[in-house]
Amino acid sequence: MPERALVTGFTWIDGAVRLKAFRGDPPRLDDRLLDGRVCFRILPGRHCTGRYEGVAVPCPDAAPATRGTTCDACAALDAFRPCMTCDGFRCPRLSPDMLSYCRQRHHLYLACFGDTTIKVGTASHPRRDQRVVEQGPLAAARIAVAPGPTIKQMEHLLVEAGLTETMRRTRKTVLITGSMTEPEARALVLEAAGDAREMLPPRYHRHLHRPELVAQPPLATQSRGLPVNELKVDDDRVVEGQVVGAVGHVLFVEDGDGCFALDLGALKGRWIEWDPTGPRRRPVAQLGLF
Repeated sequence: MPERALVTGFTWIDGAVRLKAFRGDPPRLDDRLLDGRVCFRILPGRHCTGRYEGVAVPCPDAAPATRGTTCDACAALDAFRPCMTCDGFRCPRLSPDMLSYCRQRHHLYLACFGDTTIKVGTASHPRRDQRVVEQGPLAAARIAVAPGPTIKQMEHLLVEAGLTETMRRTRKTVLITGSMTEPEARALVLEAAGDAREMLPPRYHRHLHRPELVAQPPLATQSRGLPVNELKVDDDRVVEGQVVGAVGHVLFVEDGDGCFALDLGALKGRWIEWDPTGPRRRPVAQLGLF
């Protein structure tokens, strides 16, 4: 019987992209390398991906997703959610685990995805490179390190000064085939790093450091010349083929008829069935719709 898994996201480890999912009974969270041949069926519906309680735990009710990719009950109990909406100035009450996470070293990074927009973001110290690579930038650099609340404050102030804290996946995907070169993107990031000191009040200057460029995995760098033909994430779609590249959230798969791009972020909250039996529904790519 084909193995089923509930996708909770994706990550990059050691220069390769992996799909994170709950699988087994009882469910356990692990990740699976997306390399070589892949074959899985996307099952109908979107389901709750669970919550964080010091560790990721599955939804006890196996409920449909009602708030993004979680159910209302899991969203209300998720220990990480208060940190996601915090600006560092008015920190909410946190569990002991989350308080420890919040106060550990965090990093402030700037990223360019292929246009003149510069994104500012934060990453915990253990994930200081991994978090950036998951974003899929053309160039990025870490520019500051401090306890979590201070880094959050710096991020908030830089957004108020004109940088952006969000970049939609659809926009990132379009820019994969943009004309900007990596040296051009790097120059924009370094220029923004210089401007950041002027944007921030003096009390934050001691947390700034010389920009530390974040190296992009060779797989991502080599994949930027591939065609971005969208593979729609439809119910009962079978994704089958050879992985030929990946950038951030985009996985490139060659199926013999051509190369198509799969948005791994769109799989979050979906049950998938690895190596399914039965008839195959051929992928249909839609050109230029990302």
